[in-house]
Amino acid sequence: MSEIKNVIFDLGGVVVKWEPMNVLHSFKGDRAIVEYVRKNGFFSGYWRDFDRGVMSQAELVRRTAAEIGCPEESCEAFVMHILHSLSPMEETEELIRELSARGFKLYCLSNMSVEFYDYLKTREVFRYFDGQIISALERMVKPNREIYELLLNRFHLRAEDCLFIDDLQANVDAAKELGIQAVRFTPCREMYDLIREKLR
Repeated sequence: MSEIKNVIFDLGGVVVKWEPMNVLHSFKGDRAIVEYVRKNGFFSGYWRDFDRGVMSQAELVRRTAAEIGCPEESCEAFVMHILHSLSPMEETEELIRELSARGFKLYCLSNMSVEFYDYLKTREVFRYFDGQIISALERMVKPNREIYELLLNRFHLRAEDCLFIDDLQANVDAAKELGIQAVRFTPCREMYDLIREKLR
């Protein structure tokens, strides 16, 4: 197995918190939206188009509000509630600072809309990334092979020299198919210990 030189982080659920059940429980607005999400997931197929950059937040809100039968303002409030729930994962930020100081090259590879990325990208942790691939800016999403190939090619990385950290198994599996070492992330002490062990 090749020595790891590059560490690639997903954002939601790895660098920033992504807790769908808490998002639903803590939303104080229109309950029709909460029930819709419980039954259909986070805006059904619209969210994937949002992440791919082919649907704006305004269009996401308009279409979803029409489907639910609620005011657009209520739907917009829920989207902003999701956005503001993306609080920092302090242990991951600590790990990123540590790995940067040790000389690893760090990257992020995330399915995320332009609007959500614009909200997050000024946070201090982003200055540690040597490169960033955001799905909406590239018009492609994980787990499609092309977005991983884009990362490798753009930053001249060898797959076998990389460790990819993501909270979704499908994304981890797709990375492994390209020869990238990968782990499925869960926010616990044992996971941080595992990552550090792989990078010794």
